[in-house]
Amino acid sequence: MLSDCSTRQVNALASTETAAAGGLISIVIPMRNEERFIGKCLDSILTSDFATHSYEILVVDGCSTDRSRAIVEQRSAASPAIRLLRNPNRTTPIGLNLGIRHALGDYILRMDAHAEYPPEYIHNCVAELERTGAANVGGTLITKPGADTLVANGIALMTQTKTGVGNSAFRTGDADRYVDTVPFGTFRRSLFTEIGLFREDLDRSQDFELNARIRRAGGRIYLSPIIQSTYYNASTFGQFIRQAWQNGLWVGRTWLRYPLAFCWRHAAPLALLTATALPLLLASALPACGWLSAVAFAAYLLVISAAALRMALAGNWQLSAIVFFLMMSYHFTYGAATLAGILSSGRSKYVHRPPATLEDHSAPIPS
Repeated sequence: MLSDCSTRQVNALASTETAAAGGLISIVIPMRNEERFIGKCLDSILTSDFATHSYEILVVDGCSTDRSRAIVEQRSAASPAIRLLRNPNRTTPIGLNLGIRHALGDYILRMDAHAEYPPEYIHNCVAELERTGAANVGGTLITKPGADTLVANGIALMTQTKTGVGNSAFRTGDADRYVDTVPFGTFRRSLFTEIGLFREDLDRSQDFELNARIRRAGGRIYLSPIIQSTYYNASTFGQFIRQAWQNGLWVGRTWLRYPLAFCWRHAAPLALLTATALPLLLASALPACGWLSAVAFAAYLLVISAAALRMALAGNWQLSAIVFFLMMSYHFTYGAATLAGILSSGRSKYVHRPPATLEDHSAPIPS
């Protein structure tokens, strides 16, 4: 008797062979200054157990200033499946859209240069898309530290905990269900004709906004237990905080521009900041508000202390104190950035734009 996982993989293989017979698969990878990771990323894709002639890899470079382009050119010289395109605008959504418009495949796999993929990844992505009938499928992230340091290991550990990142299922491993978003994503090309491409005015949060449009159109997003990739997290505290700030900033801007993309998980840091800072600001006029701020902050400390203690009891004694500090830094930075995004991007200053389409004539530029 096959296990559920084995049965799913057998079904996935059969579904993928059927799907692959129907058309090419286009892998789109936006890239900018990824010399540490792009080589390993491409090597992992090229060792796929999927037939090379059945897929193409479009790396869309956002004007890298390091050796990223040279590394891709080296790999493309050895493999005709790789094409290097240029994105003069540099931003991720424009790079994704350029790649999708230039793609020849019936299936679009959005991949990340900061990750590595197992041999069965392409098989499983396309097969699960066909098996479930979902509009988008993805899998869980196996998060690894970006460097061999205590801080980097702490960052990787924190981003896999519910206390750290909320109910982000693809990070916490809660798969085999329909969700609000998945990392990267696998789509039928026809989907982009129906709902449009990525929003080019969102430097970040473009994936979540696209998935919100999919759900509004009646499509479903499936998180599969047999789709996994290895993602390398920030390697330093500075990188980690910059990411928190940029993510929070664009979450705030996205809410105002496209309220459809609002998510309570993303709002939690702002709620924390409001619950602790607002009563404190009112304390001069209403002294009792100071106590409300203290109670809210004490409750928060209790929650993250409990999470750190669980890590310590699980054997991560060295990292528990680091993770405690990282969670506090991340949550308050993200919350402050979300507020900054809201205040700096009011609706009165913003002209609503429809999503980009496949028919737009901003074709990708060969590198």
